[in-house]
Amino acid sequence: MNSKIAELMPFVDFLGAALGSATEVVLHDLTEPGNSVVKIVNGHVSGRNVGAPATDFARAIVREYGDSNINFVTDYVSKTVDGRPLQGSSYFIRDEGKVVGMICVNIDPQPFRSLEDALNVFMEAYRHGGSEEYRDANLDAVRAAYSSSSVETLSLGVNDAGVVEQVRALMASMGKTPSELDQAGRMEVVRKLEETGAFLIKGAAADVACELHVSVPSIYRYLQKVRREG
Repeated sequence: MNSKIAELMPFVDFLGAALGSATEVVLHDLTEPGNSVVKIVNGHVSGRNVGAPATDFARAIVREYGDSNINFVTDYVSKTVDGRPLQGSSYFIRDEGKVVGMICVNIDPQPFRSLEDALNVFMEAYRHGGSEEYRDANLDAVRAAYSSSSVETLSLGVNDAGVVEQVRALMASMGKTPSELDQAGRMEVVRKLEETGAFLIKGAAADVACELHVSVPSIYRYLQKVRREG
C-alpha cells in the first residue's frame, strides 16, 4: 500500500466516528482498482467491505482530474447495488502529483427523509387547500429526480462489480439483444467497457462473455484489437 494512503487510515476512523453511523467513509487505493477499498467505516450504509472494487465513476474522475489542481469533488449522487441513493463526496490522495487514492464520504439521506415526511404530514394538516395526494406526488417527483441523477453504483465486490449492469445498459442503448449483435456490435460493447476501465476488475471478461453469449477467448481477442486501435 502507498505510504500516503496508509497514513490516512486513522483519519478514516476519525471521520466515521465524527460524522455518525449514517455516513460511510471509504479509503481507496486506486493502484489496485479491482479491490481498491482498503479501509471502510460504517460499511453497512452501502453493504461494502474491505476488498470491494473502485467504481467506474471513481476511475473516470481520476482520469478527468488526475492532472489538474483540483483536490476534491462534492455533492454527487451515488447508489447502492439495491438502488438506494447516497450523497457522495471524494477527496483525492496524491503522491508526487499523481492521484493514487481517494477518501469517499457517502451519506445515507434516509433519516432526513423520514424527518421530512413527518414534517410534511404535520404541515399538511394545517395547510388550507392542500391534500395528502398533492404532498406525496411532489415528494415522489423530487426523490425520483434525485435517484435518477446518480453517477455511480457502489459495488460490493468481484461478483457484483457493475460489469454485467454496464453490458446490459449498453445493449439496451443499442436496441439489441446478445443474439442480434454482430461482431462489430460486440466490439463496440468491449470498446465502451474498456473506456470505463471495466476490464481492470478480475473476472470481468468472463462476465462480459456470458452476457454476450460468446467465449472468453473471443472477448480477449476483441479487447486486444480495441487496445491496438487505441
